[in-house]
Amino acid sequence: MNNLFTIDCGEVLLREFRIEDVDAIYELTSQPEVYEFLPDWRSTKEQRLNWVTNYEVPDNKGFLATVPNIEGGNCLISFSRSLSPL
Repeated sequence: MNNLFTIDCGEVLLREFRIEDVDAIYELTSQPEVYEFLPDWRSTKEQRLNWVTNYEVPDNKGFLATVPNIEGGNCLISFSRSLSPL
């Protein structure tokens, strides 16, 4: 199991990317509306998997290791347990 960093501000919930998110990220970034404003985001599903696996997840872990005690004003910031391992 892994700790999963989340920020819950009521109507908005933010959390770290997980390997399981690759399909959803690929679908989202494959939409024409995204290409219009972010043309460099065109990629294959394999490239998205590489990005999440080798950049996003390790960078998140590195960030969290440097700021272990974060306090949030009106937001709940916590580590919860992920049900699926990397």
